[in-house]
Amino acid sequence: MPFTLTWAGECSAWECDELGHLNMRHYVYKTAQARAGLIIRMGLPDAFKNDANSTVRVRDFHIKYQAEARPGDALKIESGLISLDETTAKLCHIMYHYDGRIAATVVETVEHIYIHEIRAFNWPSRVKEAAPRFLVELPAPAKPRNIDLTKEPLKLNLEALLDLGLSVVGAGVFGEEEGNNIGQITPQAYFGRTTSSGGWFHDGWPELHDPNYREAGGMGALLEARAVFHSFPEVGDAYAYVPAFLGADIYTRGIMHNLLNPVTGECYMTSTARGCLFNTKTRKLVKTPPEQVEHLNENVIPQLKG
Repeated sequence: MPFTLTWAGECSAWECDELGHLNMRHYVYKTAQARAGLIIRMGLPDAFKNDANSTVRVRDFHIKYQAEARPGDALKIESGLISLDETTAKLCHIMYHYDGRIAATVVETVEHIYIHEIRAFNWPSRVKEAAPRFLVELPAPAKPRNIDLTKEPLKLNLEALLDLGLSVVGAGVFGEEEGNNIGQITPQAYFGRTTSSGGWFHDGWPELHDPNYREAGGMGALLEARAVFHSFPEVGDAYAYVPAFLGADIYTRGIMHNLLNPVTGECYMTSTARGCLFNTKTRKLVKTPPEQVEHLNENVIPQLKG
């Protein structure tokens, strides 16, 4: 079956960051719109209302950025169902530019939950009956490039991360605007909190602390990421952000993002990401010199390899 149009709009200037393109949190927000649109069409029209009995939440989220979106660019998302299990579904979303180029792809696993008990809940028969109309094959552009989705991500608590020599470089409290219809924090909020704390992470992007590099238009950009959600904080909960450097080659570098409860140490989310150097003047990716790669890789913590 063909993919279904689930969202259409544009890239607004206020959604863009210092690189001059759509910030990653807004890709995820637009995907949330598409996800809701697909789930509603599949037979859960009330799932995202405040008085819903059941809804869906994301457990595993993989995104690839493929052609940057700039202010004013028209965008649309088409979505499809890859598979449906008893309580979960795997969805695929493809974001397109007006000219047909792919801006980004998302493959995610969502969980159907009964709101009154916050537990996994079987899909109703009407969803199972509707599912065949939305089934699609996973397209090649949506398959992972630099991240192994077959590996279970590390789930370390705050104490374990600090014992490895890592540091808390981001902190705050989730606001009301970051919650969904049941008050749990949304994926776009997680992505937003990581992107807004990256400037404090020297090990991953030392170039960003060099005024000459910045003056020449140098920045860092995200290419691909996978986020796994272990637990679900609510509006008003505090968080701590702990990143770790996973290694580099001349083209990309790997970062591990951890969002945690600063009081209990519980891990909310683990994300593995691949990024690159990016020049905002030429709008091109930039290779890292081999000698810099060697220096960067001295910061890799052995326990986090692989």
